[in-house]
Amino acid sequence: MKFSEDELKLIGAARKKSTDARVKRLLILFAIMIGIGLMIAGIVSADRIAYAAVAAVFLSIAMPQLGGGPKYEDLVKLLESKSTDISGEP
Repeated sequence: MKFSEDELKLIGAARKKSTDARVKRLLILFAIMIGIGLMIAGIVSADRIAYAAVAAVFLSIAMPQLGGGPKYEDLVKLLESKSTDISGEP
């Protein structure tokens, strides 16, 4: 399967976006762990940590679709076009 220059750029941007999302998720997990530690120490209330943790989960789930770079749908279109090229079916 051969890719054009534009398709390779799309794949590269998707790879970078995926790596960025993975790093940001690790940072969010680290922040949640710090929050739990602060909660256990009695510095921050459990309610605030619970609200922040729920927000962090939603942010982690939505992160791949946020920001610059290709969306999931763009990559699906690319794969669909390549798969029809190979199989010959429309």
